[in-house]
Amino acid sequence: MAKPPTIRDVARLSGVSTATVSRFFTGKTSAIAPETIENVRSAAEELGYTPSEIGRSLRLASSRVVVMLVPDATNLFTADVAASVENALKGIGLSLVLANTAENAEKQDGLLADAQGLRARAIVLQGAMDTPRLREMAERQNNLIFVNRRPAPGIVAPYVGVDNFAGGFAVGRYFIEHGYENCVAIHGPRHYPGSSRRLEGFLAGVGEMRQVLRFECAFTMAAGYQQGSLLLADRSRRYAVFCANDMIAYGVYRAAMERNMRIPEDLIIFGFDDNRVNEWLAPWLTTVKVPAFDFGPAIAELINEAPATNDHNRTVILPFSLTIRQSA
Repeated sequence: MAKPPTIRDVARLSGVSTATVSRFFTGKTSAIAPETIENVRSAAEELGYTPSEIGRSLRLASSRVVVMLVPDATNLFTADVAASVENALKGIGLSLVLANTAENAEKQDGLLADAQGLRARAIVLQGAMDTPRLREMAERQNNLIFVNRRPAPGIVAPYVGVDNFAGGFAVGRYFIEHGYENCVAIHGPRHYPGSSRRLEGFLAGVGEMRQVLRFECAFTMAAGYQQGSLLLADRSRRYAVFCANDMIAYGVYRAAMERNMRIPEDLIIFGFDDNRVNEWLAPWLTTVKVPAFDFGPAIAELINEAPATNDHNRTVILPFSLTIRQSA
């Protein structure tokens, strides 16, 4: 296998020094003659040479790479946010590396170490878990951005997300305004601040006059199906269920279909996220719409302006709305 061309090969073919070639590829062309610039460009194209990102990272102590850690790469909303970030980063000359923590703290810490090794321009944590290593990194560097789950107390870093309490509250008020009885919340893990705030908002919206059954589970279809199956074993009541995300709602819906239940006549289902496949595969689902594709521009702006600002605690709250369909 032939060795890839080097900067020396480009310098030899174009008849200039390696320092001149290096200045060309780092954008310092003001002191280079136009004819020389064309010679270097032509030589690089002929040889198929591209500069080493690793070498550049070592020189500048950072790279053009942004690492994004996600809690579940199969979650449709998570994937939409990642796609939004990737697209926005292209506009400022950066590339995205996506890694899945699978909600595993040890795996997250290993991926954080890998991101440091890549000299990532920024590390975006979509669903971070509070660990000693994360806290250590937050103290030593200012390139962390938290998404959807706020930084744990004591960690100062930018955050991009929605007001989870307000979103849950809006659903609770909707339930009250429509006279729904037998309210149920199938919520995410309480130790995650976004999950707890979403649940707290819903309970506040429903108010103290109505008791709410609560089931805690992971943000997955399988978990939603399991909790839905337990709930719907009792067919004596028409439940109104607030699901912490659309994935849980899909699982509850399947459990209802297996029992030949009608939506919404026999069961009310309300989700949270409104990921893009709902229009095609779940046009029945009433849910809270979170603008997944607005995350990318907001995150790219934070990364792009970071060197020029000392505001390491900036918060960007994106708007939400209720998407009313058949299920509620």
